[in-house]
Order: sequence, then structure tokens, then C-alpha cells
Amino acid sequence: MLWHHFVIYSGFEPSVPLDDILWQTGSVGWVGVDLFFVLSGFLITGILYDSRSAGRYYVNFFGRRALRILPLYYVFLTITFLIVPAFMDDGTADQLTGDQVWFWSYLVNFKIAIDGWANPTHLGHFWSLAIEEQFYLIWPLVVRMLSRRRLLLVCILCFFAAIVLRVLVQLWMQPLAAQVLMPTRMDALAAGAALALITRGDRGLRSLGRWPMVTLAASLGVAALLYGVNALRNIDPLIRIVDHSLLAAAFAALIAIALSSGRSSVLRLLLASVPLVVLGKYSYALYVFHHPIVLLMRDFGLQVDLVPTVFHSQLPGLVVFTAIAAPLSFACALLSWRFVEAPMLRLKRYLGRSEGEPLLARRRNRVQRIRHDRTRPRGS
Repeated sequence: MLWHHFVIYSGFEPSVPLDDILWQTGSVGWVGVDLFFVLSGFLITGILYDSRSAGRYYVNFFGRRALRILPLYYVFLTITFLIVPAFMDDGTADQLTGDQVWFWSYLVNFKIAIDGWANPTHLGHFWSLAIEEQFYLIWPLVVRMLSRRRLLLVCILCFFAAIVLRVLVQLWMQPLAAQVLMPTRMDALAAGAALALITRGDRGLRSLGRWPMVTLAASLGVAALLYGVNALRNIDPLIRIVDHSLLAAAFAALIAIALSSGRSSVLRLLLASVPLVVLGKYSYALYVFHHPIVLLMRDFGLQVDLVPTVFHSQLPGLVVFTAIAAPLSFACALLSWRFVEAPMLRLKRYLGRSEGEPLLARRRNRVQRIRHDRTRPRGS
């Protein structure tokens, strides 16, 4: 997703084949949000299902989610809407803060669905965080009330209902609404949730047989066909209706393949690699900060055309732009972790441990053991 925004907001205009390839890789980066939703559905459902018979079920879940999500979110909004406007003239400040109630209430996706992108557009990516928060409010109630079999049925219904809803929204609302509303994007959340429930069945992932490989191949095949016809742009009506579900199925299948593969498989080792572990730790803050950073760079005229082309390629300019935006984003994420997120997460000790936490802790410990074994001298 970061690469997607680095490319489309950098002023990059492809004019040679190499630039065309770079533009295509960046333009399809929006699929990262679909992966994010599938992973969220998988992890959150697993935690909820494992802890649903425990005491203080709602207090523990909502308390832990609040400590993880809300501090950075509201600190960022405080800076944006309360501190920055104090240094602006009244007209500019009013323009910046006009839609702020939608952000404070985690309803900005509804504002976008009704009127288009809300101000400031630098926070336009917060629609996905709004979807997540709405999912957190509803899904714990559903998991608590229903059996595993009925939950699986709900996931299947939600998956196909999202496709129908996207068709209806395309007909009766502005097309952007199909992209930013929780009901129209619940197929990805449902796909991840269904996979979490399947892993907790008697046979686990063995019950799927070869379906993950078949699903992955079929979904990517159809998506590739649509890519050839419509360039896989998320503003295309056909993509909005069909491809989100194809990607949800593909990402769920990929996670299933990763979980069922051996510990020494390339995919498992890649997922346990140091770069991905580090990115996972800071991913939330990176997502929050990178979008306003690249748009502020654009506002100040820091674009790829400031760097001379080489053989008419803007690759050097894109490299320089990325070399500035990526470290700035990561630096902000490090500061956020040090001064906002980590101190708040330490408060989790005052909440009861959910049943899902030991599983996650064991996986983290396993990753740490793998990293330790790699760095340990031979023969020690």
C-alpha cells in the first residue's frame, strides 16, 4: 500500500516501457487493503472464538483493541485538528477542520460514501480504519452468540452479500461508496474469519484438502484476466464488484497454504523473516503516517520531476522520492511506537488475558527462536 501511494502521488508519469512497468506495480498496490482486511478477519475471529467462554469477554477484547488502536489515532487527530490549525489563518483552518467530526467518530467512510473524499484529503486513507472499527463493534457480539457451524454460515452469507451490495451501491449511490463502506467490503473480513473458524475445527486445515491451491490459482487467474482487460484499477466498476471478492478468496487461500506448510518451508521462513516481523510491529503507524507525508511532499512541490530523467525514464526521481518518503514514514512510526503505542500497550497487564493471546504469544516466541537459531554460531 505504501508503494501504491509513493507512485501515484509522486507526480510519476510513465513515458518509457520501464516506467510503465513501475506504474503498473504501483497502481495495483491498493490490493494491500484487501489483504489487511483478510488478515484482520482471521486474527480477530481467532482471538474472539478462543476467548468467548472466558469471563470479561467484552471488557478484555474492547479494552485491548482500544489500547492498540485509539491512542495513536486520536493523538494524530489532535495534532491535525487542534494544534496545526492554530498556526493557520481562519479560512485555511476552517477548511482543514470542516469535516473533523466524521474522523473523531470513526464514520469518515460514510462521509466519503455520501459526498466524496472528506477534508483533509491527507487523511483519506482513514476510511479503512473506520471499517475496521465498525467491524470490531459488531463481530464480537456475533461470535459470542453463535456456534462455529453457524458462524461459518454467516461468513459465507456475508461474503456473497458483499458482492450483491456492491452491485446495488453502484446503481443507487456514487460508485466510491462501494469501496469504502463496511457492508460492501465485508467479504474480505468474512474470508479471513471463515479461515480462522476452519482452523479450529476437528480436522483443521486438512478439511480443506487441495481447495486452497485451487482457489488461489482460480482467483488469480480471473483477476489476471480482468487486469488485461481493465488494468486492475480499483475505480473500475467491474473491479469494484468482482475483484475484491476474488482477492479476498486468494489471500485467504494464501494464508491457509502458509499455515499448512512445514516450518522449514520457504513461505513460512519468509513470513518469519526479520524485515516482515519489523514491518508487522510498526505497520499500523506506518499506515497512519505515510499517506499525509507523501501528500505534504506533493503540496511542497517535492515531486519526481525535480530529478533529471535518465534515457527519458523517471526512475531516478521515483527512487529519490521513495528514499525521502519511506524513511520519514518509518521515523514517525518509530517515534509513535516509543512515545505513544508501547506505553499504552503496557496497560494491557491490567486486563485479563484472552484465550487467543497465548496462541499469538507462542507464534511470536517461535519466530524469535527461528531468528536466534539463524544468528547462533555453528557448533554452539
